[in-house]
Amino acid sequence: MSDNLNLLRNIIDYLESYQNEVGNFDLREFSIYLKDRVLNSEKQSTSGSFNTNNFSNYKQYQEVEFSTLLTGLYRFAKHYSKKAFANTSINSIDEFGFLATLLKDGTLLKNELINKNLIEISSGSEIIKRLTKGGFIDEIADEKDKRAKRINISEKGRIEIMKAFAEMHKVSEIVIGNLDSAEITEALSIFNKLTFYHNHIHETDRNSNLNELHSKYVSSRK
Repeated sequence: MSDNLNLLRNIIDYLESYQNEVGNFDLREFSIYLKDRVLNSEKQSTSGSFNTNNFSNYKQYQEVEFSTLLTGLYRFAKHYSKKAFANTSINSIDEFGFLATLLKDGTLLKNELINKNLIEISSGSEIIKRLTKGGFIDEIADEKDKRAKRINISEKGRIEIMKAFAEMHKVSEIVIGNLDSAEITEALSIFNKLTFYHNHIHETDRNSNLNELHSKYVSSRK
């Protein structure tokens, strides 16, 4: 009960500050005000340097909590995806991604297909082997370079990917959870910004080691 009372007192204090600063009361505006004040307060109290001895309180480091939550969301999505593929011949989200990319972009070089799906060459090659063996894709010689292989989705692959689309749409609806339309729009804006940022790193510095990446993209902006 004491925790509830302390929480209520904190909310009342924020409410009084809101009324003094804004002058009117609107529940939606107050919720935004409260969110900004609480998050800003947490951000200001966060230490500028990461302390490895304080790993149990990782939530005080926004970048660590963000990465942890993002990884967890990916695992949830991966779990739901397995259920979506239960009634198809597709076995993984990576196989689905390869087929969806070919359906959208048409014939691609082997390396192009792998790079578009952000997968290591060795892992991507194994996925291509499985899809070829299953009859979902065809490998053909490139007209300009006979040594290179182009990948094309087969009719069987088209049938399977179309079957999976309906189930994957259900997955998408589950993944967005209880976000409203405005929150989804805001999240998409943030994720698109991050995707553009990391695509640039992937295209220009994918072979750099972690310290080189940190020095170039993190330390340089502090």
